[in-house]
Order: sequence, then structure tokens, then C-alpha cells
Amino acid sequence: MRKTVPVSSRREFLATLGASALGLAIDSLSFGAARPKPNVVLFVVDDMGWMDTTVYGSRYYETPQMERLSRDAMIFTDAYTASPLCSPTRCSIMTGKYPARTRLTTACGHRKPLPEGSPSHEEKAPPYRKMLLPMSRRFMKPEEFTLAEALKRAGYRTGHFGKWHLGLEPQHWPEAQGFETSFHGAPDPGPRSYFSPYQFEAGTVTDGPLGEYITDRLTDEAISFMKAHKDEPFYLNLWHYGVHGPWGHKEEITRSFRDKSDPRGKQGNPIMASMLKSVDQSLGRILDALEELGLRKSTLFLFFSDNGGNVHSNTEEDRKPAPLGSRRWELLQDWRQWAGVQPPTNNHPLRAGKGCIYEGGIRVPFMASWPGVIPAETKCHEIVSSVDLYPTIMDLLSVSPQEEQIWDGESLKPLLQQTGKLEREAIFIYFPHGLKKPPGVSVRKGPWKLIRWFETNRDFPEEFELYHLENDLGETTNLAAAKSGMVSELNALIEEHFARTGAFLPVANPDFDPSSMPVNDWFPQKGTSLEHRDNFLRVRSESTRPFIHTSRVPNAKGDLVVRLKMRSQKGNGGRLYWSSMGAKGFAPERRVDLDPNYDGQWHEYEARFQVKSPLRGLRIDPSLSPCQADIAWVRLEDDQGTLLQDWDFEDAQ
Repeated sequence: MRKTVPVSSRREFLATLGASALGLAIDSLSFGAARPKPNVVLFVVDDMGWMDTTVYGSRYYETPQMERLSRDAMIFTDAYTASPLCSPTRCSIMTGKYPARTRLTTACGHRKPLPEGSPSHEEKAPPYRKMLLPMSRRFMKPEEFTLAEALKRAGYRTGHFGKWHLGLEPQHWPEAQGFETSFHGAPDPGPRSYFSPYQFEAGTVTDGPLGEYITDRLTDEAISFMKAHKDEPFYLNLWHYGVHGPWGHKEEITRSFRDKSDPRGKQGNPIMASMLKSVDQSLGRILDALEELGLRKSTLFLFFSDNGGNVHSNTEEDRKPAPLGSRRWELLQDWRQWAGVQPPTNNHPLRAGKGCIYEGGIRVPFMASWPGVIPAETKCHEIVSSVDLYPTIMDLLSVSPQEEQIWDGESLKPLLQQTGKLEREAIFIYFPHGLKKPPGVSVRKGPWKLIRWFETNRDFPEEFELYHLENDLGETTNLAAAKSGMVSELNALIEEHFARTGAFLPVANPDFDPSSMPVNDWFPQKGTSLEHRDNFLRVRSESTRPFIHTSRVPNAKGDLVVRLKMRSQKGNGGRLYWSSMGAKGFAPERRVDLDPNYDGQWHEYEARFQVKSPLRGLRIDPSLSPCQADIAWVRLEDDQGTLLQDWDFEDAQ
């Protein structure tokens, strides 16, 4: 039961009475004898960051329809996804549960289910990894009583259009989880093509005319669904594929952003701007259709994103080689033609992005609109989460949950009616997989946010990071050392969250070897140890031939040069090896002798070689026999002396 607050004055009493009257008016408006149940539209954009709309402050993207919606909506400034990746967030929307409870904790809804009885954790990990990570479920369990099933039981017609990403097999598709009508394709982290033919391997998507854009097609299908059910209550999921990769875009729109600049100097990717504008146009068409059908005032409209904006793809650091002439190679060429080398978006002032539990990966745009019910042009600064959408919709529609149904979320009705606040203390984001960051968990309570990493490394040396977001939105100053009491308080909430949800936590890797940790993306061969000194990398092998290798190389080909600065007091020869997309692996026919001096002095060496297909990896053997060698830096250049990549161990990370 909701807590009551004593009324201490006549003014407060009248304000409370007015709020109660508003609540009664809402119930009357929604469910009066002569008025049908309201419709629900859940409009979800894929990979749309908090700053990817003019509503939240973008000065580069053009989103007039989102502005139109905002004028009839409550805008949430502190809305979060339950995960920094899509599948767990989508599952949290459909179940009202945290990923720690459903155990769908990473974006693997497009992969084959693991066999029954599979281990809860990885059975083995490389020796440079400190932890064995939990294995994520790869589908939303059919036993879950989803939002669609609940509304279908309450007499709603249900339709899902677009990305699902909650299970590859038919028993896990939308039509098996409460949706009468579905238009989706699998596998579905993103469509194989944004233009027809869409190239899905399975699902219910049908191809349209050659070149039809999938964002437009989803909108067409959604409008047809609304027209078919205009005289009965409906629940519509319009979950767009945009703005996720492979970043298909309409060139005529992209061209209009080619010469546009951002006054903030932060955003400037014409492909992303183009895709967002197509999504924005879709939103406008849906709003137009609701108005034309006379349904706008009887429709609860929720606008959300599944995680923060993508800031890691297609950058200099994202050097995944693509086979010449492959589909990926073609997409990269298209990207570079229009966007050069820059990420899809920029989440500034938020830190980081998709795949990370810093604010840029989890804080998203959220607008809720119901004309005449939810106050228009209002802002809410309360902390809300994707797990809240299910209980909120059920509460606003006066639909009862299933007996003993578990929700981790809380109804936002008091916020939407401006009658009160939420009861919970905090929200949680549990992401035990890490990707470019260590596996971790975060808790947000009031202005405070605590991040707890399950393992530390040179990039992330502290177990705890504490931020006061009202004063430090960009998470620049870690206050953990100065506020140990707050760290203890918030960490206790994390422990309670784990206990309440039955979370599977990372466990220690029994094969962990500190000397095998990579430095600046260079890994040691088994039997070789690495030690980062003040301004060089020490490579040591006691009984085997030492070597280090990296796959973090630019997508380069042709005549190349590797230069390095090295010293050693003993050894026997030395070599550089390379591999490419057309010639994988380090083999004798892809090597150059270095002929090092073993006099204990620093020397610079170079190795020239030719790569016919894009470079895949490099390997350095300081000696052909056991030795200790120090390396100050390694540089990759083309034959004109242009620097392609620099590994400087003086600033090694």
C-alpha cells in the first residue's frame, strides 16, 4: 500500500484534495460508461541516445515530430534502461523485471538457445581474464506473463511491428508471447538490409517493392493495424530497427546534412541524422493517423529507447577488418563516404555510450503522452526505469496483474498525475559482461550513483566509482574515497538487489595469470610475461620463444612499415609477422627478420612488408630463444611515412 503523508495545513489539504479530484477525473475520462478503454502505443527507437533529439538539447539532428509529441507529453529527464544493451532492456519492458532476475543479461536474443542444463557460467576463460562471467539466457522465457498477454487477456488487440530480439526460435517470437499480429524478422540485432529485400532468414516480415525502406514499411504496417482495430482497444508495439547498424539511410536525406554543423561541436554524423529523421517522420505519421482516426485523445503514447547512443562503432578504434568485396566491406565504404571516421553519435555531456553503465549507455529519452490526462509540456526529474513501463500501463488502464505476479518496476502513475512520488529507494543496472569495460553494476539513488566493477585493470583501477550527478553529470570526479559512508550505503543496496533477484555473479577465474594481461592491446603468447614499466613494456620468457601479438590494427593494405624501439642484453634473432583477411594466421611466408642488437642499448628497427588484403594482426618476436626485451613503442606506417597507428608504452593503458 502506498505510504500516506500527514497534511499539515489547509493549503496542503486543498492541494491534496485537488490532486485526488484529478485522479478521479482521469479514471472517469478513461473508463466512463460511454467511453471505450484507451489504446496504448509503445514507440521504441533502437540505440537512440539521450541527446539524439532537439527535445533534449541536440543542435544537429532534426526531430520536429518528437518536438510535436513533447508539446503533448511529460518529458522525463532521468529515465534509464535496465541494461546498456537491447535484449535485456526489451525483456525488462515486456516483463517488468530486471535482467538479474530474468537472466537475459546481454544482447544475445538473435543466437540459438543454449541447451538445457548448460552451465551458469563460462567454463573457461583466457588467463588474462580475472573472472568467469555468467552465461546469459538467449530468449525471454515463454513462462513470463508479458505485457501483451496481460492486455490481451483484458480485451485488447495486440500487435508488434519491428525489432524483437528476444528469441531466435518460433516458440520465443512475439506471436508466442501475446501478440495477435506481428511483423518482425529473425535474426534481428538489426536488419540484414534496411531496403527491400530485407534478407531476414525467418519471421513474418515480407519484402516490399525493391528499395522500400524498412522504417517506412513498419510505419505502414502499424497504421494498418490501428485502422483495422480503430473501434476496439489496441496495444501497439512499434519497435524500430533504426538507428541500429547496418545503418541503412536514405541518401537524399543524408545529403541534406552533409554540410550542416553542430553549434555545440559534438554531433555531426549525416548518416545518423538521416536515420533519425526517418524515424521522426515515422512518429509524425503515427500521430497523424491517430488524429485522423479520432483516437489521439484516447491513446496512451510512450516514447522510449532501448539503450544509450552508439559511440564505439566505425571509429579509428573499431578496426574490425572486412573481407574485400564483402557486405561488411561495402557498408564500411558507404559509411566512410558519408560520415568519414566518426561514431554514430555523441552523448555529451553524458559519459560513454551503448554497452557501458556510465550515463551515456543507460540514460535515454522518455516521453509519456495522453491528452487531457497526462499534463502537457511538463518535465519530470524523478528517476525512472524501463522496468516501470509494464506496471505503469497496467495501473493507468486499471488492468489487474496476474495473481502473485512479480514486478521489479513501480507504477509511474503518481508522477504522471503529479499526485506523489515513487516509493522505492533506487534503481539498478546490472551488466555482468563488460564488453569494452569490466563487468559491473550500478545503483542510482537520488543524486548519487555508485558503480561497482567486478574486476579492475589499468583502465579501471578502482572497484568503486561514486558520482553526484546533479553536480557532475559527465561522471568526471570519483568521490568514492571521500564519501566512504555513501559507498557503503549504496553497495548494501546492490547486495540487496542481488539477493532479491537471484542474480548470477561473476566468479574468480582459476586460470587467471596477471602476467598474461594485455598492454595497449598487445597480448603475450603462453609462456611469455608482460610487465609495464614507467616508459616501456618488458617482455620476458624463461624457457620458450617469446612473442607478443595484437589484432587491434587498422584496415590497411598495400606497402606497410612497422617501426619499433627495443633493447635487450641477450637473444637470437627477431622477427615481425603479419596476418590479413586473405591470409589468416602467422606463418613463415608472412614474416620479416628484424636482426636486433643485443647490447642492452635502445635501437630503432623497421620491417617493410606488403599486404594484399586488409591487415588482420601483427606479431613481434624479440628473439628466437628465451630472453628479456624492453619495447618503448611500435608504429605502423604506410610506404609514404603516414602514421596509421601508434602504440606508445610510455602512456600504456
